[in-house]
Amino acid sequence: MTAFSPAVVRPDVAGVRVPFFLAHLMHCLIGIVVLRTVARFCARARVRWARGIPVDGPVLLAANHRSYFDPPFAAIWRRGAVCYFAREDLWRNPIFATLLNIFHGIPVNRDKPAASSTSGAIQRLRAGLPVLVFPEGTRTRDGRLGRLRAGPALMARRARVPVIPVYLHRTEGFWPRGSALPRISAPPMEVRYGRPIVAPAHLPERLRDEYITRYLQRWMERQEAEFLDRRRRLQPARPAR
Repeated sequence: MTAFSPAVVRPDVAGVRVPFFLAHLMHCLIGIVVLRTVARFCARARVRWARGIPVDGPVLLAANHRSYFDPPFAAIWRRGAVCYFAREDLWRNPIFATLLNIFHGIPVNRDKPAASSTSGAIQRLRAGLPVLVFPEGTRTRDGRLGRLRAGPALMARRARVPVIPVYLHRTEGFWPRGSALPRISAPPMEVRYGRPIVAPAHLPERLRDEYITRYLQRWMERQEAEFLDRRRRLQPARPAR
């Protein structure tokens, strides 16, 4: 895995090289050893993989967004660490800044969120690092999938990497909106990784972004419909009057 040059490190730590193997080490110690165990035993987490998913290297993981636990839950089942997006002001806290720099976090400027996040993601993807993004742009309020934005497709096209669709189920039960801490006992969660998405090369650039975005939207809608159908079938039938 390629380490970052100072050019892609936050300006306030310019000149400090942070090898990505430190992120892999943190991923193993915290993500795999601790968070996987918590997810397996406290939330009875299940994982489903499609075929042909790269185990390492630059890919853009695009997931639906349900809770605070989504970033680690989408990443801990992979062999290596991924880069995350974070608000730019989090770098003002020395502890957060250290963790975010280890994971080569992508700062999002509130005044120019699209430009800052896009350029940061492309830099990291071109450096050979995987990136996690949430195309909805915010956490769901009603538990249903929202409309996906085209930004992730643009990032993947410019960096020339595949998009891996990720669907997260019931993570809001583990760490609900408005809750300061996760729940020790939660309904079973599940994460699904779909096949890599690459737009046909003959399409114009704009149509490639539309292709990726529509494919993602439809794939996630199919996963959601499957879970909703499963829940309906498991509900006890009402007695006839």
